[in-house]
Amino acid sequence: MSKRTRVKICGITNESDGLEAARLGADFIGFIFYPPSPRYIEPRRAAEVLRTIREAYGAAASPRAIGVFVDEDPARIAAVRKEAGLAGVQFSGDETPEVVARSAPLRIRSLSIETLDRLGRYDVDAYLCDAHAPLEKGGTGRSYDYEILRPHIPRYPLIVAGGLTPETVGRVVSSLRPWGVDVSSAIESEPGRKDHARMAAFIQAVRNACADAVEA
Repeated sequence: MSKRTRVKICGITNESDGLEAARLGADFIGFIFYPPSPRYIEPRRAAEVLRTIREAYGAAASPRAIGVFVDEDPARIAAVRKEAGLAGVQFSGDETPEVVARSAPLRIRSLSIETLDRLGRYDVDAYLCDAHAPLEKGGTGRSYDYEILRPHIPRYPLIVAGGLTPETVGRVVSSLRPWGVDVSSAIESEPGRKDHARMAAFIQAVRNACADAVEA
């Protein structure tokens, strides 16, 4: 089990939310490069947001930026990664292990709870586990029985995603001790706009759960 659960704030679309995620100590921020998503951001804008964050906090202290892609051409992924200045890529479609392996680290593979049998098939730094919703690419925002992940957590670096809220994430972290957790819609005032108070509450709940586990 992980001693420290990392926090990924996904669906960043603007400087204000990115700066607040950095100030609160998020480990990762996610930019969605999937046009149908209401949280889609142009690579140029993502670069501007990241530039602002890094100017404010320095590159070393800033969250690592992850680009979320869905069945995208590998050449475009590489181009967007370079233009936006991304640290890593999250694959949220039906990409094969071969396609995933062609991307430079760090790599995250999204899997639904219906496809956990694919754990271990990909050369990745972490797996992001979400609810099963075949028609909803790039994240569902739906909760599920997170206990289904317990047998896999000692074997793989798992990011728990889907339906986590500031009110529930602490219990999940205390119980499962996953490698990471991911949140987007549950801390928004509207799609693509974060509620900073809820973002702070989410991150604090994770940190409190980790601290309690260490003390125990």
